[in-house]
Amino acid sequence: MTLSRVHWLRSGNSTDDRILAYAGRELARYLGKLTAVRPAVQGAEQIVAQPGVAWLGVCDTMPAPPAAALTPAAWDDGYAMWAEKDALHIAGRNSRSVLFGVYTFLERQGVRFVRPGPAGEVIPAIAELRLPPAPVVETPHYRHRGVCIEGATSLAHALGMVDWCAKRRLNTVFLQFVHSRYFYNQWYERSYNPQHAGRSLSDEEALAFDDQVIAAMKRRGLVFHRVGHGWTSAAFGMLRSGWVKETTPVPPDKIRWLAEVAGERKLFGGIPINTELCYSFQPAFDAFVETVTRYCETHPELDVVHVWLSDAANNKCECTECRKLTISDWYAQLINVLSDALHRRAPQTRFVFLAYIELLWPPEQVRILEGPRGVDGRPDNAILMFAPIRRCFNHALADPACDDGKQWPRPALNQFDVSRQNAFFVEALAAWCKAFRGDSFDFDYHLMWAVWRQLTDTAIARVLHEDLQSLKRMGLDGLISCQSFRAFYPSGLAMAALAESLWQPDRSWETVRETYMKAAFGEDAAAAGDYLRGIEPYLAVGDPHDRTLPLADADAQTLTSCAGFLRTSLTDLRARQKAAADPVRRLSLALLIHHGRLLQQIVASRQARLAGDLQAAHRALDAAADLLCRAEPRFSPYLDTMLALRLSVEAHRPT
Repeated sequence: MTLSRVHWLRSGNSTDDRILAYAGRELARYLGKLTAVRPAVQGAEQIVAQPGVAWLGVCDTMPAPPAAALTPAAWDDGYAMWAEKDALHIAGRNSRSVLFGVYTFLERQGVRFVRPGPAGEVIPAIAELRLPPAPVVETPHYRHRGVCIEGATSLAHALGMVDWCAKRRLNTVFLQFVHSRYFYNQWYERSYNPQHAGRSLSDEEALAFDDQVIAAMKRRGLVFHRVGHGWTSAAFGMLRSGWVKETTPVPPDKIRWLAEVAGERKLFGGIPINTELCYSFQPAFDAFVETVTRYCETHPELDVVHVWLSDAANNKCECTECRKLTISDWYAQLINVLSDALHRRAPQTRFVFLAYIELLWPPEQVRILEGPRGVDGRPDNAILMFAPIRRCFNHALADPACDDGKQWPRPALNQFDVSRQNAFFVEALAAWCKAFRGDSFDFDYHLMWAVWRQLTDTAIARVLHEDLQSLKRMGLDGLISCQSFRAFYPSGLAMAALAESLWQPDRSWETVRETYMKAAFGEDAAAAGDYLRGIEPYLAVGDPHDRTLPLADADAQTLTSCAGFLRTSLTDLRARQKAAADPVRRLSLALLIHHGRLLQQIVASRQARLAGDLQAAHRALDAAADLLCRAEPRFSPYLDTMLALRLSVEAHRPT
């Protein structure tokens, strides 16, 4: 059948209506591509039974689906779709969920959103739409599903990621700091690729770029998170976005506010956001809370503000009064005061607090006064974010094999040390879940460093999928991935695993993999899978906790075998790319071919090192770096060249 009209039901809320109108336009736009017939789109006050019409709306304005009923919810997603009298109905728990339902309906017509942008979309030509034969009702396993900006990012990259997130039912985008200049300038300056280097953005230009990204989120109803580190320095007048060294002195009247470390109160390592406060000094404590609260009052577009302490270890205040409590106890005091302040002055804003570095151990003396989901008369505005930054990525977080067998009690003040195996982090999380019973999620780094260091995205994709099968049982209601917005290399499988498994983690790994490979590679999926599976054993490391580089311990025979495998694979992949008619699948193969060529140079460098020819080893790595830099204009939406150079190439450089 065909749909000649799309009607979205007015909700009475202008914000929701804008999102619903966008959902209607998106449905019509893609139906036009699928069937060459683009329906008209219009708002409506109520449903009037008519064939050939798609009706979209929040569930409290729509008839109940014939299957399970939906209830409205601002934070929790879910949608239903069903056919009735040759009309399509899509209802959502909120307006964002209606958009998710639209994209799901399109996927049921054969559309696939493999990568950001039109070059990542598979859109078949079909004669007839297939309405659901039975009602479909879906709710995600996790509340928090999203990404956090890192790496080198352009405005176009950020906008592409926002669009892709909505299409893959990820509901959250997190922009770190008060503006994203630090990440934008890593792209626009491009010191790592001088041939394409440009000028720096100013703070004002970065804020203008952010406004466009935020508008794109709001258009889709995504949950907007912001800031993170930086509040400590903002409290003493040095609001900074990024890990930048400071050249101006701390205001003299604020020096007393800084943490005393080794008998001195000064910027820690010269970096404001790495500098802690003296929380026992009431003016500093109050300034921290007031700075956050005032920011939220003046930024009503913000859904969730991240309120983290400094981004460093062994920098906590050693004064006599601060020593009376652990840093986690001082943080708990901040959380309690801030929760009340935001409830009174910015009630629309929730805030995230961070279990990280020394804060991995929960408070001992101060109770966080927040009931689960707002019970006990307390506001439900605090969210725990657990960040196991030093974890092992060769094992899932809950894998019992990843255990060093040691006890890791809270370290003495400014003597931080922690396990790099995952059993410790599981224990730390369990302790935090006893200290705080409210909302929570995992903030993790699979696609920040490990994906580049491992020289493939398939191994980390499996670990990510396995992690998402167990986070809920561990007490976490989702994951925000701290990562480059351009981590679709070489296959994109890890990004697919992130999106699919946050929504429905009980799908088997084999199903997730096969579904994605077919979408990305079409009839060449088996050959692409053979290449990706075939290269993994060569990249595996002897250390089960992934502390050595791939190929670093390979002997001459293994390197020769790997080189032969790459030659044979590249011959086959090039022939398939030449024959591929579909541009999306052709691009997928091009990324694999580029990956194979990159590995050839890294293998050649390792072979030269074994032969004692360090100059040849450097030349091979220079060639690998050149391959990445020359391909950047073509592959930049999918491959973060800066991180790949640092972690996939320069990490192998002989010293």
